Amino acid sequence: MALYVKIPKDIDNIKEKMILNLTKRQVIFFGIGLALGFLVYWLTYKTVGAETAAILLFVCASPFFFTGMYERNGFTLEKILYHIIRTNICPKIRPYKTENMYRQIADKIQLDKEVKMLETGCKQKE
Repeated sequence: MALYVKIPKDIDNIKEKMILNLTKRQVIFFGIGLALGFLVYWLTYKTVGAETAAILLFVCASPFFFTGMYERNGFTLEKILYHIIRTNICPKIRPYKTENMYRQIADKIQLDKEVKMLETGCKQKE
């Protein structure tokens, strides 16, 4: 019996797996989701009932599960949200401004002429 091992064509897509075939990022987000969900369940099951507390557990934990699992075109959800927020905060039109060195030289020459006129007391010929 022959064993075949599937080798990915692109080595950059290989991610190191930790626990239960999950990456470190996924394990962290799942842990946060489970901790928050069970905390909400433990704090609410006596007051609102077990069924409602279970629904609250799911509502509180599911965003972390989704964030941990979502990846599209090599971008994780937090990177995508960062880029969306950054593009909405930054100005849409970026004016192109240059420093005209010739204009600065011309202004300096004009200023030197005015200083020389004030020093000599002569009026400028127009």
